[in-house]
Amino acid sequence: RIESDLFRLHSRALSGSTGAMSALQPAELARLYRHVLRAAGSFTDYNFRSYFQRRAREDFRSFAVRWHRGEVDAEAQQTFMREGQQHLGMLQRQGTLSQLYKTETLRTRR
Repeated sequence: RIESDLFRLHSRALSGSTGAMSALQPAELARLYRHVLRAAGSFTDYNFRSYFQRRAREDFRSFAVRWHRGEVDAEAQQTFMREGQQHLGMLQRQGTLSQLYKTETLRTRR
C-alpha cells in the first residue's frame, strides 16, 4: 500500500506537478522503504520483528503524506533519507545479532 503511494508520488514528480519533490526521487524512497522492511523482517524474535516493521510503515507513511501535501522541503527530505539510512544500518546489525543468538521459544503451561 505504501509502495503504491510512493509510485503515485513518483508519477506526479515526473509530470512536474509539484516542485517540492524534485530534490528526492520517489524511487530512492521506495528502495529505502523496501530495504528497511527486509532488515526488520530478519529478526528472529516475533515482537522485535513486528515492532520494527510496524514502525517503518508508520514512519514512511507519515513522511509520504507530508511530502504529498508539500510540507517537506529539500533539507527535510535529505534529513529523512540520512536518518533512514542510519536506521537501516542499525536494523541490519541488530538483525544479524538476532540470528546469531537465537533464543528458544517460550512455552507456557496450560
